[in-house]
Amino acid sequence: MTRKIFLALAISLSLSGATAGLAQTGAAIQNRGHAPTRPDGIGRLDLRVADAQGRPIKGAQAKLTSERSGGFFCETWNSSDADGVAVLPPLHVGRLKLVVKAAGYRTQTLDIAPSALGQPVRVTLVRA
Repeated sequence: MTRKIFLALAISLSLSGATAGLAQTGAAIQNRGHAPTRPDGIGRLDLRVADAQGRPIKGAQAKLTSERSGGFFCETWNSSDADGVAVLPPLHVGRLKLVVKAAGYRTQTLDIAPSALGQPVRVTLVRA
């Protein structure tokens, strides 16, 4: 009985180690972004933040603003996890501006096309 438990534990640990390795490279992280299907439609940003060597940056602050027709303004924000991923809450999409900042790195400000929300948006931060 003890041998079966040990074997099950060994298999479980080896599988979780393999999964963790995939998550670090981003290969196993599913896209949760969504591009709007019409003007002023709903979209969601799936952001991937890394340093110049490709290492994920945890705790990067991301703010996405949307200037819509009729003078409407929306904004949403989130911070990146240990894999460098920040999925922002959905918002009505107009003209998009993304600001990403993290301690020790230069702040990046980018204009984002609404159609780009259909795939993860990758940002590389440079040391300050």
